[in-house]
Amino acid sequence: RKDLSESWQSRLGNTLARHFSIKLKQLQCLSSDKLTVAMASNLLVKFVSVITLLFCGILIGRWFFPVSDIHVYNSHDKIRHETLGESGIPCIVHQTWKSHRLLSARAQRWRNSWARCLPDCKHMFWTDEDNRRHIGMHFPWLLPTYECLNSGLQKSDLAKYTYLLHYGGIYAGIDTVCLRDFRNLLSKSALVFANMDGRWLRSVNGSYVQNSLMASRPEHRFWMALLKRIVAKRRRNKAVGSTPPEQTTGSVVLMEELQQYLDDGRTDVRVFPSRYFNPFSWITAGNQGNPKAASCQTMGNMNEDQEAACVAAFPEAYVVHMHSKSWGGGKL
Repeated sequence: RKDLSESWQSRLGNTLARHFSIKLKQLQCLSSDKLTVAMASNLLVKFVSVITLLFCGILIGRWFFPVSDIHVYNSHDKIRHETLGESGIPCIVHQTWKSHRLLSARAQRWRNSWARCLPDCKHMFWTDEDNRRHIGMHFPWLLPTYECLNSGLQKSDLAKYTYLLHYGGIYAGIDTVCLRDFRNLLSKSALVFANMDGRWLRSVNGSYVQNSLMASRPEHRFWMALLKRIVAKRRRNKAVGSTPPEQTTGSVVLMEELQQYLDDGRTDVRVFPSRYFNPFSWITAGNQGNPKAASCQTMGNMNEDQEAACVAAFPEAYVVHMHSKSWGGGKL
């Protein structure tokens, strides 16, 4: 792409040079009185010509060499961002969806909440195409596993772990709403997770940890161990495509690795209580075990007023996960 761009710029420069040379020779043949008028006229023509050529060149360049609205860095890039206290977590927010086109105004509103909540952070939005390119560039050993996953959810799970391994920062699910700045909570731990309201089949010391909100410093050992666990599971179970995503790439396998990490005596991790980042869930919505969640619904079944009432029920929350479950038949 760089070579093509330079070749195109060279041809444009040569064309302009030939044009100016011809005009100069024409001016040399005129008398002095006519020369002054001609020079002014030609300067105006040249100015308009240059502006027109540049404008057309930009349009052509953007057509043939489109620029994504996220930045994909190579392994030698050093992203300079404010780190959050002693944790070393950079101020980067990662989110992902199939394409740059979100399915609803509601989803765009949820996404915009993060820019309002953390305006000083870098916000990186990843598409399926970006994810594949990122993994192929930085984790080529992982690409065969990524390609063999049948579910888009499984692929996005795998990708989100690589964001945090390579860049660090905060991962936030596309159906999460940020209500207020919580960076002060991330200043002491290099690895941060959030408990979800309710109890399920698996837990880590009593906490059901989801992967809808996570934070980490870059190159943290936990993520490499998790990726290797996922690959090993894939090799043991060739029918991974028919296995629920939670068990292959999602919360269950995440909790398995997190439990192992804690059992090994690691102390640089913190799991926050559900009231901060995941105050209701598909387990407790509609007053199924949590009276505060009586006004909340999952699967994308709330309108804007119902959503506001649900959020208002949790004054301590920094983030609320709406549990749209678009991968399971819900509405984003």
